[in-house]
Amino acid sequence: MTFLLFELIVVGKLNIRVIGMGVAGLVVASATLMSNNEPGLGTFDLQQPEVSLTQFGKAKRSDQTGADAEFVGREVCRECHQANFELHANHGHASTFHEVSQTDLPDIFADTKFDGGANHGIYEYFADDQQALFVRLPAEFGQQAFPLQYALGSGQHAQTMLTLTTSADGQTEGIEHRVTCYHNERVGITPGHSKKIPSNALELFGDMQRGEPLQRCVDCHTTRGEVVDASVKGLVANVNCEKCHGPGSEHVRAARNTPTPPKYSVGREDWGGESEIQLCGDCHRLPKNLSEREVREYPDLLARFQPVGMLRSRCYLESDGQMRCTTCHNPHQTIQAVAKDQHIHACIQCHDDQNTEHVVCSVSADSGCIECHMPALEMDEGLRFHDHWIRVRED
Repeated sequence: MTFLLFELIVVGKLNIRVIGMGVAGLVVASATLMSNNEPGLGTFDLQQPEVSLTQFGKAKRSDQTGADAEFVGREVCRECHQANFELHANHGHASTFHEVSQTDLPDIFADTKFDGGANHGIYEYFADDQQALFVRLPAEFGQQAFPLQYALGSGQHAQTMLTLTTSADGQTEGIEHRVTCYHNERVGITPGHSKKIPSNALELFGDMQRGEPLQRCVDCHTTRGEVVDASVKGLVANVNCEKCHGPGSEHVRAARNTPTPPKYSVGREDWGGESEIQLCGDCHRLPKNLSEREVREYPDLLARFQPVGMLRSRCYLESDGQMRCTTCHNPHQTIQAVAKDQHIHACIQCHDDQNTEHVVCSVSADSGCIECHMPALEMDEGLRFHDHWIRVRED
């Protein structure tokens, strides 16, 4: 096994040690950061424990998570649900959390530079022979290197990198890198970062999160994972079957013992539209996650949070609670695989000009539904999301 050792020391700025151990890499950082004579940034003392980078293999049976059920992994679900397994494999949910070294990001970023703006400087990237990716800020820290550890996002829209560290007070902090790789390998500022000004030295590399916001970030990109001691414990990467359906061991046991197992999870009779919206909204956001002002004024940015828009739509409000996410979407199928006429058909099933009880569009009964009532709105860096507040728009 080949051992790689990088000692990167600049007195008063950054002291970080990176050890590569073949495929089973470890990142060990012990750092003291100081801005290059920038007033107000101060110092940041970091004692970084070992962070395992070998946690992302095939999902296995996990520790027991409840009185009866354990996680079994999507390959076990495949035994009976082959069609949904194949659909999910092409969905963004199947590829939401990786080590950076297991993605193509090192190939995209290595030996490139990116201007992070006047308050941040020029980022320089390099990768080692184990495909671990690092970033430097030479104007601030010379040849010191900051490791880029995890990649969040499927890449269908974007992938943003996250590094876990331990702060001076012993709390785990996540640094969301200021630079993101967008679709088609386009590199740009991470959404929400364009107006951020660093308040300490680590924030020169990105936005810092800790506590519940950091845990939610990991929660919504994994099936299971707890942020503990600057690592992700009990990790089941990506948003797989058991993220939405729950630990499946008892369901699998029943299905293997009887040809007619009892209804499970979303198939139960007590599973209704509200339950489904709460489930999807846990990551795609609900009004409770926003300020009263945001909910009232509904800026275009909220198009990213589909349940928020749907819940204020007349389609939902007049459905007696029957409309839900799966009224229009197959949750296992990527939206890129859905033809335009399929979307229109979803609208027509409730707005059919052959049904006298339906409200029918006065402009066109069988076309233009999405463009007129759910247009795609442009966000930061050219990202586009369809507005799920379904309505007759003033513009």
